[in-house]
Amino acid sequence: MDYNRGMIVYCCVDLIFSTKIRSTAEHLGVPARSAHNTQMLRDRLEQVDDDQLNDPITVVLIDLELGKPALDMVKQVKEHDPSILVATFGSHVETSMLQAAHKHGADAVMARSQFVAELPKMIQQYGQSKI
Repeated sequence: MDYNRGMIVYCCVDLIFSTKIRSTAEHLGVPARSAHNTQMLRDRLEQVDDDQLNDPITVVLIDLELGKPALDMVKQVKEHDPSILVATFGSHVETSMLQAAHKHGADAVMARSQFVAELPKMIQQYGQSKI
């Protein structure tokens, strides 16, 4: 079976984390785009032509600092295509938000420190799609 790189979409409020995700993906040769709200995420999921990179999505990374919209995004992705991996990350002290992300369908729920440690591995592992 052949493998192509899939696109990573990240929904993040923190500029430092956004930059870290984008630069790590770029370094590993995996396409990545941001989605700042549910409409942008919908456009990425539906591959709306906007003259930008628009590859099929294999993973969506969601910062739980977005609050309730983050949970809406988890649900949105899973309703669109359950095979897309959703990984969420947030403060380790926000246990209720971490639990809510899992309850809403997130495949991976991590504290920020774990997310940073596992980011390169996650991008390499899930930044490819089977064709």
